[in-house]
Amino acid sequence: MIPTETWVLPRPRKNRYPGGFPLHFEKKLWKLLGSPEKVLHPFGGAAEIGDRVDINPETNPNYIGDAHNLSMIPDESYDLVILDPPYDDEQAAKLYKTPKLKYSKYVAEAMRVCKVGGKVAVYHWVWTPRPENGKYCNRIVILTRVWHRPRVCNVYMRER
Repeated sequence: MIPTETWVLPRPRKNRYPGGFPLHFEKKLWKLLGSPEKVLHPFGGAAEIGDRVDINPETNPNYIGDAHNLSMIPDESYDLVILDPPYDDEQAAKLYKTPKLKYSKYVAEAMRVCKVGGKVAVYHWVWTPRPENGKYCNRIVILTRVWHRPRVCNVYMRER
């Protein structure tokens, strides 16, 4: 049985960054997962906790790059990797002017840079498949406001 929670969080954040998390999401997730020391956001944008990778240098990320190829980050470097990709190719092109998304590729990179025993959280509007070497850990359903799609955050623990 996967522990499942429902969070109702306010939206939007003050900066109104397109695709940004609802208020309090990052801090609640971080606390739920034991306040991990090293956190990475491969789709960095406006993340508040940890190191950010973003394809757009205007967001002032720690690393400029694509979540599909995190070659600038060594294996097993992070305790928690939080993936918040555009939810489909149309959004990726329209909002961020980025190429098509490949779930299997960016989640494999997230698992690679995550320490064994660490967690990879995938924030999306669908329930995402379990990555290779990942074990279901937590599932969080996030509601923000009426007429707005719920989000699902699946958390996987890296096993090996």
